[in-house]
This record gives sequence, C-alpha cells and structure tokens, in this order.
Amino acid sequence: MHRSTDRALRYSPTSFLVADVRFMINWMASAGLAGLVSALSLIAAPAVAHESAGSGPAVAVASTCLNDPSWVAPQRPFRVFGNTWHVGPTGLGVFLITSPAGHVLIDGGIPGQASLIAENIRTLGFQLGDIKWIVNSHAHCDHAGGLTELLKLTGARLVASAADAPLLARGGQEDPQYNNRFPFPPVRVDRAVGDGDQLRSGDLVMTAHATPGHTKGNTTWTWRSCEGQRCLNLVFVGSLSAPDFKLVGNVRHPTVVQDFRKGFAKVAGLPCDIALAPHPGMVDFWERVAKRDAGEPDALIDPTLCRAYAADAREDFEAKLAKQRAEASASARTPRK
Repeated sequence: MHRSTDRALRYSPTSFLVADVRFMINWMASAGLAGLVSALSLIAAPAVAHESAGSGPAVAVASTCLNDPSWVAPQRPFRVFGNTWHVGPTGLGVFLITSPAGHVLIDGGIPGQASLIAENIRTLGFQLGDIKWIVNSHAHCDHAGGLTELLKLTGARLVASAADAPLLARGGQEDPQYNNRFPFPPVRVDRAVGDGDQLRSGDLVMTAHATPGHTKGNTTWTWRSCEGQRCLNLVFVGSLSAPDFKLVGNVRHPTVVQDFRKGFAKVAGLPCDIALAPHPGMVDFWERVAKRDAGEPDALIDPTLCRAYAADAREDFEAKLAKQRAEASASARTPRK
C-alpha cells in the first residue's frame, strides 16, 4: 500500500449539502449498513434543522467536513498497547492515553461527533472529567472539528502548536491551502507548544515534534506506553500528505516545500515501535489490528513503519512538486495573447 495516499482531506470542491447527506443515508439503509446510517443521521440532523428553518447556506459545518462515511462510522473502543486506547470512529485516529494524574486525548474528529468519542471513552470505564488535556495534531476540520464540544464535555484544556493556534481560533477560515472551504467551530488554544516541548501528567510524558507542511503547525506526538516490564515508543504521526496542495508560488505558505521536507526528516528519525495516525490507512492500522486479533500479538509493532511512511509520503510529495514546477515553467514560456 502506498501509505502517502491516505484519506486525509482528499476533498472535492463541492461540499456535502443536505440532499447529499439524505441520499447517502437512503443508500446505506438499502445496503443494510445500519451502523453508518445511524452515525450519518447524527450529522444530517443539524443540517436538516437549518434547512427547515430556512437558513440555506448555513447548512451544517459537519456536512461540509464529511468527506468519508468512515469518519462517522461507530467503532468499538479497544486497547492499543498499555495505557493507549483507540476511542474514535473507524476512519479517524482518536486516542486516549491514560494516567492516574489525568488522561490525554489526541484529536477531536469532525464537528458533531463528540458524543461518539465520549461514549467510547465511557464504554472503557473512564470518566470524561478525568481527561486533563486534549492535544491536536493539526487544524483541519476532520481532526479539530469536535474539539469545542469535547472541551465542554470534559473540562480539559487544549494543547496545540503555536503555529496552528491562529487557524484553530479562526475555525479553519483562511487556510493556506483550502481558504474557507472546510470550516469548523473556532477553538482557543490553552497551551501553545513548539518543537520538543513536553506535556506531563504524572509519569506520562508526551513530546511535541514539529512536522509542518500539511498545516503550518502540523504536529507529531510521541510517548512511551508499558505493559508490565515491556515499554514501547508510540508515535502519533502528523499527516504528511499534500492532497490538491498548491506547492509552487503559494503566497499564503511560501515555505511549504521546506516545511514538508523538514517533516519527512523528523518523522523518519523518531524512535517508533508503534505508529498511529490521524487517518488509520496512513499506517495500515486496521490491517495490523486484524492480524493481532487473528493471533499475531505483535502485529502492531514495526520499528520501520515511521521511516517507511515518511519515505512514501516524500516520494509522493516530490512527484507532485516536480509536476507543478514543470507546469509553472511551461506556463511561463507560453506567450500571452
């Protein structure tokens, strides 16, 4: 699998409107996908309410963000390793790292889906009020859209990169790549971090690594989890993809090429026993979970995976960059009429 072809923000220019959501619900119902119907109905409800009230274009920020039904598909929560748990929907990486001094939640999913994440946490027997910090990987609607709701439900404080804090506060508006196409509820960062900064909750130490490019403040988080005497390095890899990105002549992000290359190098060099990601397909997560469930206890462990993902992502990036540079050069040589 070419890991750089993850599902992260492969959007079409046209957002999901109410009719689109209703169509998907009807189709999935006819296909017998009851779980997805239920989840998608949660997304559609605010949109239909807006439509009925005559609010027209105000139709659901959530529906604008819903690019993939798996992003709202219910998923049974489970232990990844030690004190690290998967608590998100099937198509998004949302993880809870527990500590007696206060838990840490990574990312918030899309708008309107905080209840799914909250219910998964409760199902595992943990209390929402025991979550001390919520950390964000990057300021896109599929990872930051549910932060406002989750902060209210938990009383936690939000930790994110200083470079992404302004974009989070604008709710995704004026994004260097997407402009205003994928808004989410604005959210204020309580603690802004930079490269190498650490977040501590008792014995749990999480380190922020700046891996810019996908956003200016895209962040990879690392920590150690233990089972008995066996302790492993876990890495939540910030997205390294550049889907439909303007890489040449981007005045809103003039350092985008240098930033991506820094990110590739940083991820490739991290101690990495278990790789996790904002989109599971980035690191073949579900395939590895299936193997573990089938009797391979260490199927999630692969010290080469961060390096392999970074290499694949860089190869894909360099191909896109070369194509855009060739197109720009050809355009510059074409005489104007």
